[in-house]
Amino acid sequence: MIDLLFRNASLQDGSKDIDIAVDDGVIIDKGSNLDYQARQSIDLNDRLLIPGFVDPHVHLDIILMNSWRQPGRPEPYLSHYGLNDSLERRRKAFTSEDIQKRAGAALELASRHGVTALRAQCHVDTKIGLKHVEALQSVKEKYAGRVTLQIVTFPQQGFSRNPGSIELVKEAFRTGADVVGCASNLDFDSAGNVDSKKHIDTALDLAMELDVDLDIHADLGIPQSVELDDLEVVYAAQRTIEVGYQGRVAAGHVCALGSASQDIAQQAIGWIKEADISIISQPDLYRLGRDDTRNVRRGLTRVKELLSAGVNVTYASNNVRDALRPVGNLNPLEEALILSYGAHMDTIEDFTTLLRMSTYNGAKALRLGNYGLEPGCSADFVVLDALNPSAAIVGLVEKNYVFKAGRLMASSRVVSSTYNGNQLQEVQKS
Repeated sequence: MIDLLFRNASLQDGSKDIDIAVDDGVIIDKGSNLDYQARQSIDLNDRLLIPGFVDPHVHLDIILMNSWRQPGRPEPYLSHYGLNDSLERRRKAFTSEDIQKRAGAALELASRHGVTALRAQCHVDTKIGLKHVEALQSVKEKYAGRVTLQIVTFPQQGFSRNPGSIELVKEAFRTGADVVGCASNLDFDSAGNVDSKKHIDTALDLAMELDVDLDIHADLGIPQSVELDDLEVVYAAQRTIEVGYQGRVAAGHVCALGSASQDIAQQAIGWIKEADISIISQPDLYRLGRDDTRNVRRGLTRVKELLSAGVNVTYASNNVRDALRPVGNLNPLEEALILSYGAHMDTIEDFTTLLRMSTYNGAKALRLGNYGLEPGCSADFVVLDALNPSAAIVGLVEKNYVFKAGRLMASSRVVSSTYNGNQLQEVQKS
């Protein structure tokens, strides 16, 4: 007798009446009218079954730093730099216990929305040392059976302008970090100009030395126009090819690509494709372009063009209820709906693509093993209360069941947890 049998599922590719058999946390069979005796059998009645959502870029150590009971920024927006100043001022008061509580609550919230794997950006600099990494490592261990967590070393103070940071990053990997991170605009040359190339070189050298993946915040700025050499992601792609690190680099944001001319954009996309860099779009329409007074830009990368060129593109929650973005629910369906507006993705085919971006494409960006719905894959599933991807995204439907390694993590009946003394509940009406 096996552990679990799903019957009559619909899949993302349009397949209907599919059965999936699970035993000991792993898919053992997939097909129509499977003949197994199971301890638990669930007839999905053509509801949509997908592999677990992947959220590939979340600033987990600063998440939920705003009030849970009264979401929103506690101070008015002044400028992009003002948001960063606010973050730096407020995060100095973080304790390890506080980080663990907020990050744990966030993972529970993400899990209830069907996220089974998440890549967490984590501050590492000489001002705070490894406090954030150590806190997230504790959270990673606590929630290992619920969400697969990758920790990225995020050098908020840069490398060259923060002496000692490189050795600190190396120490972070002895503590439990998984991925080297960087943000191309964080280092400056002697004249005070951004030195993105040196920053990327340092991060790439570190990733190669440690034999880990590299995750880049690239081209966050959105100038009115750019040349090919101005694009940080192009330099990262060229260096990736030069050192043979294809397939091991992800780049988030890449907003400046949207300001490039069509010719330059296509050249840049060609470099990205050749380097096999995964692009992580953040549907962050809240901050970027906010200071424009005319021809207001969206702050998004060229999602549709990248996809058309065969680039692996996914999307992420990024900042959630923190100093930089006061909204968000770690709900991939919600982020998909926002991206559908921002990227003009509104056809039935587009919605199918959006759902794939937050599942299979996200898994590729994180290089997750044993992911998917084939025999031998880990039994990480979400059952959506919809018959197809467009209905799921447009309707922001319930996650009827969330399974991690064949174990039920959440259902849409009643799911609750405690965060900072407050009870959080999600209730499905009967």
